[in-house]
Order: sequence, then C-alpha cells, then structure tokens
Amino acid sequence: MADSIQNNSAPIFVGEFCHAIDGKHRITVPANWRFEEEVELILLPASNKPCLKALPRAEIDRIRSDGKISQAQRAALLQRIGTLGRRVILDKSGRLTIPETFCQQFKLSDEVTLTGAIETFEVWNPGDFGPHRDRNMAISEEVAGEFGL
Repeated sequence: MADSIQNNSAPIFVGEFCHAIDGKHRITVPANWRFEEEVELILLPASNKPCLKALPRAEIDRIRSDGKISQAQRAALLQRIGTLGRRVILDKSGRLTIPETFCQQFKLSDEVTLTGAIETFEVWNPGDFGPHRDRNMAISEEVAGEFGL
C-alpha cells in the first residue's frame, strides 16, 4: 500500500530565498510558502538572533496549548508576543508588508533573506544572515546525526 501525503492548508517553510523589499516595505514570500487564502501572521523580533519571526496562527495555537510550560510562563510568553508582535496579512499574491519600525530596527531595505524554520519563517537583513547561518550549521551538525540527517 502506498503512503499517502497528508495535505494541510498550512505550508511547511523550507529553503532560503533572497527577495526585494519595495518602497512600501512589501516582500513577496516564495510560492510554496503561501497559504490557500489570505492569512494573518504575527511578525516579531526573535529572542535570540537579529531577525523577525513570522508566526502563523497554528504556531500561536501551539504555544497557547503547550503543556510543557507553566501557566505563568505561557502568560508571559503570550504577553511578549502580544507586546512585541505586529499583525500582518499575507495576501493572495504572497505579499506582506513589514512595519516601518521593524525595517528600521533590523535595517531591512532593498533586499531581505527569507529562511524557513519548518513551522515558521524568518526575515533577515542579508548581511546578518550569513554569519548566523555558519554558526547555526555548526551547532546543528552536533545533533543532526542523532536524527539520521
């Protein structure tokens, strides 16, 4: 019996892409990262690296229901997301607008690097991403073998 592919309306974010950012701070996400319809995402600064995280609703729901953290930790984390995050719409054409404050904070102009993180994706200044990629690859090499990768 052949294995079946389970389809879900939420994409899996994989790959690394360089895209232009226009004068209105809009970027176009890769076609295979798009949802079947216009969706709301939360953009917020990452806690441990100089980039923006894009969180779809499913990721917010996962955090809300995570039983591994205490209620106080969950409340604090949700408050962090609510305080630092900004709602953006990924339109049917695959575009989203990055708020001006984030463009200034992360020096996003001309081009951005978009990187997949499976359930989320990240938006980087290309100059910041290269050094991060090198460090991240070194760290991931330590555990990749444990997963047969």
